Amino acid sequence: MAGLVGAIMETFLLNTLLGFLIAIIVGMFFRLELCHKSLIYALRESKTELLAGLNQNEFEIGEDLVENFKEDIKETVLEMIGQMRTPTAIDHLAGVAANIFQMREQWKIQKEQSEMSSLITAATDTFAHGAPQE
Repeated sequence: MAGLVGAIMETFLLNTLLGFLIAIIVGMFFRLELCHKSLIYALRESKTELLAGLNQNEFEIGEDLVENFKEDIKETVLEMIGQMRTPTAIDHLAGVAANIFQMREQWKIQKEQSEMSSLITAATDTFAHGAPQE
């Protein structure tokens, strides 16, 4: 009799815990849905405000900022042009050497690629893999 009462109590407790768990999951689902809706609403509101502001030209850039930007670009370009020089023989030789090394590396890559493709398409030799010979 005590075993039957214990089994009934255990079943009751498990059902109660399962009910609480289901209630918590359903509550979390609705809370998540509410957060999702409020986020969508906030994004739509901010988009509307931004578009309204753009249509009213509220975002203006000051003339002094534009002038400072122009001056910075002008100084940068003049500095770059001032540092330029005509290429020397060493510059040309370095360019030729770089081209030779690049062609060499490309040749190596093509050679490795052809070796890999021949390995992939080659027929397997059962004797080379340790299969018993007859």
